Amino acid sequence: KETVTKAGDTLSEERLQRDAYAMEDFYRDKGYKDVKIIAKQEEVKGGEAKVIFEIDEGIRGFISKIRFIGNQAATAKELEKVVKLKPKEWWQIFSKSDRFEEMALKDDVSRIKNYYLNQGYIDISVAASVDLPRTAKNEEAQKDTDAPRGEDFDPDDIPAEDLILTYRIEEGRQYRVGTLSVDGNAFFSADDLLNELQTKAKQVEIFDQVELKMMKANGLQEGEIYAINSLQASIETLQDKYGRRGFREARVEYRMTPNVENGRIDVSFNIKEGEKFYVDKIEIQGNTTTRDKVIRREIDLAPGEVFDTVREKASKKRLEGLNYFSKVETYAEETDVPNRQKLIVKVEEKGTGEVSFGAGFSSVELLTGNITVGEKNFDLQRIFQSFPPRGAGQKVRFQASIGFRSQNINLSFTEPWFLDKPIRLEAGGYYNGASYLSEFYNQKNFGAFTGLSRRLGDDYPLNRWSTGVTYRPEYYDIANLQSDAPPYFQASTGDTFKSSLRGSITYDGRDSFMLAHSGQYFEFGAEGAGGPLLGTENIWKIKAEFKTYHTLWKEKDVIFSARVLLGLVDAYSTTEYVPVWDQLFAGGSGSIRGFDPSLGSTVNGGSVGPKQNAQPVGGGTQGVYQAEITAPFPILENRVRWAVFCDGGFVNENVFDFQPKTYNNTQSMMVNGTPTTYNAINGGFQIGAGFGIRMDIGIGPMKFDIGFPVMTGDPNNGGGLGAFKMYFDGGYQF
Repeated sequence: KETVTKAGDTLSEERLQRDAYAMEDFYRDKGYKDVKIIAKQEEVKGGEAKVIFEIDEGIRGFISKIRFIGNQAATAKELEKVVKLKPKEWWQIFSKSDRFEEMALKDDVSRIKNYYLNQGYIDISVAASVDLPRTAKNEEAQKDTDAPRGEDFDPDDIPAEDLILTYRIEEGRQYRVGTLSVDGNAFFSADDLLNELQTKAKQVEIFDQVELKMMKANGLQEGEIYAINSLQASIETLQDKYGRRGFREARVEYRMTPNVENGRIDVSFNIKEGEKFYVDKIEIQGNTTTRDKVIRREIDLAPGEVFDTVREKASKKRLEGLNYFSKVETYAEETDVPNRQKLIVKVEEKGTGEVSFGAGFSSVELLTGNITVGEKNFDLQRIFQSFPPRGAGQKVRFQASIGFRSQNINLSFTEPWFLDKPIRLEAGGYYNGASYLSEFYNQKNFGAFTGLSRRLGDDYPLNRWSTGVTYRPEYYDIANLQSDAPPYFQASTGDTFKSSLRGSITYDGRDSFMLAHSGQYFEFGAEGAGGPLLGTENIWKIKAEFKTYHTLWKEKDVIFSARVLLGLVDAYSTTEYVPVWDQLFAGGSGSIRGFDPSLGSTVNGGSVGPKQNAQPVGGGTQGVYQAEITAPFPILENRVRWAVFCDGGFVNENVFDFQPKTYNNTQSMMVNGTPTTYNAINGGFQIGAGFGIRMDIGIGPMKFDIGFPVMTGDPNNGGGLGAFKMYFDGGYQF
């Protein structure tokens, strides 16, 4: 089953070797750490050959224990977190950490050394061995190893031995940074370079040679514990300083002088400056589909400028971030002109189209089916010239989803460089039909939008700020409004043309869009409809949102996140009441968990905020907070995270009313000129709490939460364990 080669196939040495590797991997999964398999051929008549796989199984065993000898500065528990090979815990069903491999053991030795080198132990020595304890289990396994094999032999039939990994450590003494010095410099003074090391070597991005990934580290500082990553950060800092001024061939070497008596290590940086270069011209290679200008506009260098290597690296990252290319390279080529080099940008195109079909489920919309067709390197000018029309860096997407309670169609177009300026143009149209918003009416709305946005700058911190404005004409079609609907529905609901303009400013300092461990996010938006924009709906709305993310326990990847949302909405001019679809609500997965979602009464009978005859009608002032802690789930650490949360908030009927209201009485309002009475309820400030899981199931992140109302002044919202609500939605975080 593990082999690709079958009887009758054309013989291939490469395929036979792959088959041998596949069978070795199969054996290692079964615990045969020393297995060796060799493929041999024997010629037979008729131009055929017989393939024989010679198998040397060795012993079968799994890691049952790891031990450290000689460690004093670090505890065994701390070192266990460093290595990858270790016994499986009972809950780690799919983990292969107890599967021994020789290369993996060597990697773990390097990890332990790297750990100590970053703690100031420059003389660290680590030796590893695999031990077989003399136990009855191991003796039985060794006897069965030599037993004859039948045709139906299963490697699992051989009892596994217990392996013990032993690391013998000689730490040496710990060193702190002594004197930092530089030599070989001519363009910059020594004081200038040393000042750069003290002030700019903060959170420098370096490449970890052991884990083979990019990471951030602070540079060396006198008196601080010596760390090899800090040394690399200091070297990168000096090279970047020269690189900004065009010394792209500058090299920094170092010399360490440890003093065993006082535990200090002096570090001297020797600089080979080389020549200062300017950009001669920029040449793009490999772009068979993407237009030259799409690539050039991401390059923060121009002919005649100083050949800034920092800007060159930033340009390469931007090109990689476009996700149009499988590979991006930048390098310099010599020219006939002294001190001028040509910048070569070499790319490899990849597929940028998207076609997907899927199905989804949420606690609001139930089951839905959807289709998505998109192109993220679209070219509107080639729409009648080639198929698919690609190459201008534009984005186009069509989405349609059909469900039991909704039908949605969306078409969007994005031009990230409108008029060849760093201004994003977005336009599109949509149709949404939903029956779940209320049991008292069915709603359809369709419309279009056009928006412009841009970042405030290319450098930190302005590159984290953006501003935008969007115009949106929409038509709301309300059908089957029932006579027993709440008075607010009857007074504010009807066929409406809404013409609105929304402006926003956004700050995004998160370290990741998918799963943020640190940083903040802020958005302030103001919207106006009607008035000079025409239309039949006259309202204004303001919303402000703030999110923050913090790592509570780095080793266990425990993340705390919090969100605060404030909203205001009111009508003006000829509009007496804000239409219900523009009212502010609270409750549900993206709001206050433990209560029903934010809109509609059938599925939202327990929504937070004002109610008429037990039906939520929304309000003019909203205040919500969400707080949660997440961490990897022990069984599937890379795929599943657990979460605990506590949310709270309120909605008040009137605008600018920030004092939560609690009442249960009879009130009245005018409906088409007629006073109508109703039972009015508001539960005040309400709190929900619960737990959930976050999953990466291959089609995108999903989350499942169970929430309970723990504080409410609304008798319809219930309380206790029997009043739990379940939510199934997309995303890892809010």
